[in-house]
Amino acid sequence: MVEFDLLAALAGGFVATLVMTAMMQMATRAGMTDMPPMPLVMGSMMSGDRKKATAIGGMLHFIVMGTVVFGIIYGALFTAFDDDSWWVGALIGLAHALIVGVMFMPMMPKMHPRMSEQPVGVGTRHDGGTVAVDTRGEVEVAAPGVLGKNWGAMTPVGFLMGHVVYGLVLALVYAAIN
Repeated sequence: MVEFDLLAALAGGFVATLVMTAMMQMATRAGMTDMPPMPLVMGSMMSGDRKKATAIGGMLHFIVMGTVVFGIIYGALFTAFDDDSWWVGALIGLAHALIVGVMFMPMMPKMHPRMSEQPVGVGTRHDGGTVAVDTRGEVEVAAPGVLGKNWGAMTPVGFLMGHVVYGLVLALVYAAIN
């Protein structure tokens, strides 16, 4: 029987967030995606200043959402399913990606004060736009679209893979500690 373990959930969420973030950075550096850094996307909801937005967003991404909120949700799901195996974590991660990517990402421009439906700025992406530029002294982020498709053709695949790996890593850490 899998018992809920808060420490295991938080540790798993933190490690999984580190791994997923590293994957996102590697994909960006390899030219596989134009996705802006998640701390910038999240933080720019609260500040137009790039440095402040990145700092605020880093705390939200790593600690609040990745570690606490989703770490606890995944831990609770492992308990509810009475299974904290890696493949259950991977399946939860896939469901997480589909819910966020299909339902919430397309709605982001309606909620995000610095997100534009149109490509922003001039020039670095293959489609002639950029995904995060400073305009009028504030950062502006292009809307991701379904599964992040507006951030590059490979972004949806990476988005799904990243969440599957997040769930897999979280499950491995959770099971090791619990």
